[in-house]
Amino acid sequence: MDESDDAVRALLRSSEELKAVLDTLLVESYDVDSTTTFKSTQLPSDGKPEAQNTRILAVISHKDNWSLLEEGSVFVCRLRPASENGGSKELEIQRVFPITEDFSIAIAQARRGIDLSITPANNQPPSFNLTINPGKEDGSEPGAGRLTLFTHNVKELRVLLKECKELQKIYDTNEMLLASRTEARFRWLLPYTSKHDLPSTFGVIPPDLRFINQPLHARLSPASAGLPGDDVADIELIRDDWIRIQAREASRKGRRRLRIRLGTFNVNGKLPSQDLASWVSGLAPAANASTTLPPVQQVSPLSLGEISRNPFDTYESSPRSTTTTLLAGDVYVPEHVDSDPYPDLLVLGFQELDLSTEALIYSTSTVREDAWCAAVFAALGEKAIHYRKLASRQLVGMLIVVIVKNSLFPCFTHVHTSTAGAGILGVMGNKGGTAIQVTFTPPVFLEGEALSPGPTTLTFVNSHLAAFDEMYDKRNSDFQDLSRRLTFELEVLDATGLAPLLTSAYESDALFWMGGKNFKYLNYRVDLSDTDVRSILASDRWEVRFDTLLRYDQLRKAIRTKKAFVGFSEHHITHLPTYRFSHGAMTDGLGFDIKRKPAWTDRVLYMTAPTVQLQQLSYTSHPHITMSDHRPVAADFLVDVDFYDRNAHDATARKLYRAVDLLEDLSDRTSLKLERTNVDMGDIHYRRATSQTIRLQNTGKVPCAYRFIPLDLEAEIHPDWLRIEPMQAMILPDEIIYITLTAYVDNESATKLNLAAKDLEVTLILHTIMGKDHFISVTAQYQYTCFANKLSRLIRLPGPICSLASPDDLRPEDHPINAPREVMRLVNWMMSDHANVDGLFISPADESIVDTIRECLDTGEDFPFPLHEVDPKVPLAFAATLLHLLDSLIEPVVPERLHSECVQMTSRDEAFELLDAFPAPSVNVWISVTAFLHFICQGSSDSEPSQKAERIASMFAPVLLRDDVDSPLPPVSPLGKRDFLLYFIS
Repeated sequence: MDESDDAVRALLRSSEELKAVLDTLLVESYDVDSTTTFKSTQLPSDGKPEAQNTRILAVISHKDNWSLLEEGSVFVCRLRPASENGGSKELEIQRVFPITEDFSIAIAQARRGIDLSITPANNQPPSFNLTINPGKEDGSEPGAGRLTLFTHNVKELRVLLKECKELQKIYDTNEMLLASRTEARFRWLLPYTSKHDLPSTFGVIPPDLRFINQPLHARLSPASAGLPGDDVADIELIRDDWIRIQAREASRKGRRRLRIRLGTFNVNGKLPSQDLASWVSGLAPAANASTTLPPVQQVSPLSLGEISRNPFDTYESSPRSTTTTLLAGDVYVPEHVDSDPYPDLLVLGFQELDLSTEALIYSTSTVREDAWCAAVFAALGEKAIHYRKLASRQLVGMLIVVIVKNSLFPCFTHVHTSTAGAGILGVMGNKGGTAIQVTFTPPVFLEGEALSPGPTTLTFVNSHLAAFDEMYDKRNSDFQDLSRRLTFELEVLDATGLAPLLTSAYESDALFWMGGKNFKYLNYRVDLSDTDVRSILASDRWEVRFDTLLRYDQLRKAIRTKKAFVGFSEHHITHLPTYRFSHGAMTDGLGFDIKRKPAWTDRVLYMTAPTVQLQQLSYTSHPHITMSDHRPVAADFLVDVDFYDRNAHDATARKLYRAVDLLEDLSDRTSLKLERTNVDMGDIHYRRATSQTIRLQNTGKVPCAYRFIPLDLEAEIHPDWLRIEPMQAMILPDEIIYITLTAYVDNESATKLNLAAKDLEVTLILHTIMGKDHFISVTAQYQYTCFANKLSRLIRLPGPICSLASPDDLRPEDHPINAPREVMRLVNWMMSDHANVDGLFISPADESIVDTIRECLDTGEDFPFPLHEVDPKVPLAFAATLLHLLDSLIEPVVPERLHSECVQMTSRDEAFELLDAFPAPSVNVWISVTAFLHFICQGSSDSEPSQKAERIASMFAPVLLRDDVDSPLPPVSPLGKRDFLLYFIS
């Protein structure tokens, strides 16, 4: 009986008490809804009851802590089908009988010799039929809903009857107590009697990545003090998110690693004519290898056997490894994954496969697809035999192909494809996207593991958006259109059987989006002049040339301004632009067509769910593949997906759902207790984290949820220097969680705090959903910093900024100092024979040393570094601090209104004359900093000081003449800014 007890307790909330349990067999049931009767009078030939007829009766008691009323009920439970629970004894509640005044259980001894006996008739103990007659609580007709069961367990039957009688007596007492009260009776049964259950798609279809990757508090309804918002919707959202996380964590056995390689190639209508091995496999070509393929007809699918065995239509599964390497983080990985550099999954996207006019209107030919697939398998060389094409989808010039290792081929199922045109009239296939969605179910590598591994959904999109620089807005709208129209039709099992369901590309565990095109990508460009782009790319003295240009990249701008690709990530780009190349005299020194501005038009972006861990290993172009005016791009990923038991996941999710279902009906009985409501964060400093915790306990008997809300709808929940974790949570009865408050002042928040009083006080509101609010007072003492100020303010400081009693404790406006003492301290220290350390302003600095220097600037203390025998790390830290201080200024040293004039200067004399237009603080800082830079350039060990000057200028010009890259005005040439600075330092 202990097993049945545990199975019943797993169904109950902590506010309920199990009184008695009895195993029975269903004999007769009167269905209230359909007024039909079910009868079972025969046992199988082996004498054992069938699981479908087994019922477990449980007497449950509930005592309300507020009204002190106690009520009881009889639950009728049955076993879930084995296919749903993995063979474990998991119950579901079939019927609930409240124990009221007219509730009754009629007992009759079963006739001996009938087929319902559990043991042979020659050794049969007393056995009984019991008929449960519900009371009239539901207003139904007498006899409706009765249930007849059979049992031979007399001992447990007596206990059950005794407990029912006791609870019926209590009910009569409750009737007298309730005469003057309005509490609803048996309200606690709502979670057990409601029809609520996990959605049929829960755990089958991943949540939308755009939704699930938002902080949960951002998804809740607008609310404030005195205006709670939609608490019912909020509690459901918090509950479902909590169930999803808890069920996955409880069922996770480890992680399974996939090596995925993605490639995108705009082929400009060409057929394959070069070796694609480096792009396809990621392995560098041999030094003496030819990069040219034989004529196309020799590598067509019909003759591929001359190069390697045709793998298209054959499949020989490699023997599956039964050994597992356990990596850090409890990751299940087959032995071959790390030793084999070839990908498990190869996904390739092609654009402009066919540029013919007729193909734009109607095309069903697969000739070009076959030719490129053949070239891909040829590029795999001897490894081709281990791969097979899983799926492909073509829309005129766009083609996406997914190729997998034979050993993993059975693991990829539920393959769906989708296309959407975005070309002429928004329909034709010269622009648009193709997509493939697959389900990956990890194989079980451990012998003896009785698991049903859960699936992971992977989606791959290959797109081709509008062309030309001026079509930026059209590219953004194309992306939004494809996001809506690229859908997949799945079959989901519901109450009526398999039903079709449309899902989007974002309903995935991982989404990869790639693309490219003739004068386009995804066709985003660089918002700089052609001259600037080419000159910066060609310069070996521009230290951060890619970063400089990518600052003006249209795709990154679209993400920053939330116009397109919001939530996507992209690896740092370290390769030359991939568009547009040409041949012959019409090219520059790097091979770019002189009529088309170079741009990174071919890109790979990704978005993953919190359950997926992704590491990008590479992001490269392949400039030696020159058959097209684009260069192909490839990206390698290690993707660790959850290796979890699907049956355990679903069983846990159902259990948790029952435990916290219908909180909106019970949460007025909740009680949260805060350990303290006053928190002192102490001194908080610029770029230095400080944390405090608050203990929060649910002292009630039912689950509840909380969220933090602002004082009013227009206000923020917390100031930007303070972080709260978690912002919302589900808390079970008696559960304790710790809320962490972290103070961290970054550049943005420092610009405000430097102008505010040092003593900070904030009131946080912790709202119990469907309950009361708790107010938490947070205090802190901000330590002013010289960073994130204006130059005009720094020159009015009477001393170290930390000594200010208030933000207004400044020198008179007409009596400032010449230049900020903090800038001068840094410059003077570095000019003391420490300016020629290798890597100055370029090599990374030790952050602990930078923090020490920063604190000395704020407090006025001497730098704790001797002037002789200085560690080389120290000058690097001083250089980094100077750059950071200048870059942190609210306004750049050179006001943005003067930038266009600066780049028009044609001589040193003109440049010096322009200083008269600079504000006084800017002039002094400019002269001090440029004099120092001139000093270190002249003292350079380089053969040509001018070379170092150009490198230093490329670092300082974007800082001293910083602009707003998202401004609607045309950007000012970074090349011109550098040249202006060179007039002063070279």
